[in-house]
Amino acid sequence: MPCAPARRATSVTAVGLGLVLAFAAPPPATAATGDVRVRVAVTGGPYTASVGLVSTSARNLLGGFYCAADGLGATPLTALVDADEQYGLGGVEARWDAAAQDFTVTSIHGDAATSTKKWNAYVNEEKITKGPCHTAIKGGDKIRWTLEAAAPATGTSTSTSTVERPPRHRRDR
Repeated sequence: MPCAPARRATSVTAVGLGLVLAFAAPPPATAATGDVRVRVAVTGGPYTASVGLVSTSARNLLGGFYCAADGLGATPLTALVDADEQYGLGGVEARWDAAAQDFTVTSIHGDAATSTKKWNAYVNEEKITKGPCHTAIKGGDKIRWTLEAAAPATGTSTSTSTVERPPRHRRDR
């Protein structure tokens, strides 16, 4: 019979340890729920930067407009603004385009867009085709903002330039 109390003590100890572990605080999270971690770079102007991992998620930006791909996901613009806040890129300015229902980046680190050059975003070296708040990004993506020559305005023609057109999509039959 001496074995019975020993087993009981073991089971109580196991239950007690289980309770302690159940009420223990989880380890602190390094990113909030919904955050993704991406790399951000800025090129094309006098200021060039490539920063470490940036935690970003859908949120209100620059004047309170909600910026989220499909209403939930992080975007190239949230990544840029978060990179500025986390690493100090020198400021990001953008204006809300009511017609497009999206932002247009007008300046990064004082390098301003003009009538002849504009800020374009690339995700994994592919130029985005939607606005910067309508393009989804995922963890591990590389986001690059580049100040580059603006396409000529529609309706203007010159003998030496061509208007870049979006790629045509084939329909599956």
